[in-house]
Amino acid sequence: MRKLLLYSMIVLAAPVWAVDWKPLPSPAEYRATVDLDSVKPQKKFASFTLRRAYSGPQDHESGKQYYSTRSVYIMDCSDGSAALAVTQYYGEDRKLINANVRPNIKRSEFTAPESGSDVETAIKLSCERLASIKDGGPGAAAKAQPGATAKPSVRRSSSGSGIIVTRNGHILTNQHVVRDCDAYEVIDDASRRLKAALQAVDNAKDLALLIVQEEFPAAASLRRDAAPRLGESVSVVGYPLVAVLGTRPSVGFGHVSSTVGVRGNPSQMQISVPVQRGNSGGPVLDQAGNVIGVVVSKLDALKVAQRMGDLPQNVNFAIKGEIVRAFLEAQNVPFAASADATKLENTDIASRGSAVTVRVRCIRGTDH
Repeated sequence: MRKLLLYSMIVLAAPVWAVDWKPLPSPAEYRATVDLDSVKPQKKFASFTLRRAYSGPQDHESGKQYYSTRSVYIMDCSDGSAALAVTQYYGEDRKLINANVRPNIKRSEFTAPESGSDVETAIKLSCERLASIKDGGPGAAAKAQPGATAKPSVRRSSSGSGIIVTRNGHILTNQHVVRDCDAYEVIDDASRRLKAALQAVDNAKDLALLIVQEEFPAAASLRRDAAPRLGESVSVVGYPLVAVLGTRPSVGFGHVSSTVGVRGNPSQMQISVPVQRGNSGGPVLDQAGNVIGVVVSKLDALKVAQRMGDLPQNVNFAIKGEIVRAFLEAQNVPFAASADATKLENTDIASRGSAVTVRVRCIRGTDH
């Protein structure tokens, strides 16, 4: 019997990509969404990610409680069937507590979802996105559904995070957050929606600079000695999973776990702060509220679990402050640098970080 080998194209360190969650039909006990940016071809099939956020704690067989799950399905758009490949369980603090991984799935295990269920709708939406990815033209999404009429392309967006580096409108983010965008929008802590233009990118370092024609009341300061210190306490501010967690900034706390990144990358550091999709481009702050890095990626826990038989937690990566500084200097950006080492309370760090962190929207397509 032919089997499907999963995740052949997934690398160990995956960018904390912008995300495009769409709501699904849901019962009272949970809210379901599908991430259309997670749709990936898998030879003759494709995969997508479905999230369920529960209204209360659920008991896991390990004895722990979980509050949300993320499930990866392998689907066949030719008949609308699918098979569950991975389920991740997250605790109240959004930390991964367990994962069930099926490295091989038989085609005979694909089944049709229950009519009207969240999975059925997720398959339909994911097949439409897959058709759009493959064909790339107006009305391409309709081809995945037999008998569907062609529709004009519509505007869609994904989002990440960014850092205000000057009060005059310079925004620092990741290159992968603003890749292949037709337009850019920045939303600040005061909920102002500002049009932005792409000014510079560094593909190798995964950094990008946006500019808006507005002023901000505050701008971030880079630590003058930006080199990370092993074990130092750090904070991350950003806009993760906005369709699920809302459009207000989130903050997380942890420490510098390593002064190098994945596979010893000297341009990055490892942090223990939990990060989610949408955190990309957000600041890593020291205890004085100074920027010492930019969130860029997280270790793919499922890939590691599949290869190593172990489930890593909170292994995330950020671009080092000295790399950020060199990029801004190359663009002649008049950013502020600070040697202030006065330790702040967590609430003050969160407040300062929120004031200089924005949500960055990448808009693709045209309005109809």
